[in-house]
Amino acid sequence: MDAATFPQLTARDLDGREVALPAGLPGELTVVLVAFRRSHQALVDSWVPWLEARMAVDSRLRVVELPVLALHWAPGRGAIDGGMAAAIPDPAVRRRTLTVYTDVRRVAAALGIEDRETITVCLVDRTGRVWWKGSGGFDRATAAALEAAVPDDLDGTGALPGVEQFGFDFDPRFRLVLAAVGATPTTSHATVTPDRILACLGPWSVSVHPQNVRDVTVTGPYHWYRGIGIRLSVTDRGLTFGTTYTRGVCLTLHTPVRGPLPLLRHPNLTLTVAEPERFASTVRRAAGLD
Repeated sequence: MDAATFPQLTARDLDGREVALPAGLPGELTVVLVAFRRSHQALVDSWVPWLEARMAVDSRLRVVELPVLALHWAPGRGAIDGGMAAAIPDPAVRRRTLTVYTDVRRVAAALGIEDRETITVCLVDRTGRVWWKGSGGFDRATAAALEAAVPDDLDGTGALPGVEQFGFDFDPRFRLVLAAVGATPTTSHATVTPDRILACLGPWSVSVHPQNVRDVTVTGPYHWYRGIGIRLSVTDRGLTFGTTYTRGVCLTLHTPVRGPLPLLRHPNLTLTVAEPERFASTVRRAAGLD
C-alpha cells in the first residue's frame, strides 16, 4: 500500500468525550473503520464479530468506528450525535464510535482514500502510522491481509518495536481545569518513534522529527502560570505543553516547528511528562545524541 499517516483530528465519542486522534486511539494498534455515508453502517457492522474475536486474543488490538462528516453539518452535531447515541444502547459501542466534523477531503487525502462510496479500514498506531489499509465490508481475504499486517510482539512486552509512549504528569490541583479543555491522561501522550516525536495535550498536538532535536534537557520547577496548559514564551516563542510545574523536558530544535498556535513556529518544546529522565534518554537515543 502507499505510505499514509493518520491525520490529527479532534473527535468526540457518543457519550460526549473529546478524543485527540491519533494519540487518543484506544489500542496500541487500532482498527479504524472510516465511514462517509449513513448507509455505510452495515459495512462497518460486518467487521465487528471478526474484530471482537481477534481482540480477545491480542490485547494490543482495539477498534473504533469513525464517521467523518463535512464541516457544514457541525451546527447540527448535537442532534446528529444524539440520534446516533439514542440508537445504541451498548455503552462500549458508544465509546468506540468517534464522530469527526472536518474537511472530508483532508482526511481522504491524508489516508489516500480515492473511493468514498465505501468504508476504509485502517490499522493505525497512536503515532499515526498506518500499518495497513483496505476497503469495503468484511470478507475473509481482506481479513487475512489485515491479520498478516499486525506486527509480531518482538520484545515480549506488548509494545510495538521502536515505539515508546509516555504519559503526562498531571498535578491533581489542575486536573479539572485541564479536563475542561479536553486535556486528560487519556488524551495526552508523548510518543517517540524512529521517525517522529508526537506530543498531544488533549486536542492540541505538535510533531518533531528526531533528527531536528539539537539538545534535550530536564528542566523545572517552573512558576505555575508557566507550566500549566499551553504556554508560549514571550522571549523566544518556545512552546510548553504543561500539566505540572514541577519538572519537564525541553527539546531544543535545529529548525522551529509549527504547533497548534496559528502562524507561529517554535524553536523549542517543553513537555511535562511523567518520566522525564526516561523520556529524555529515549529522545536522545532517537535523535542520535547519546
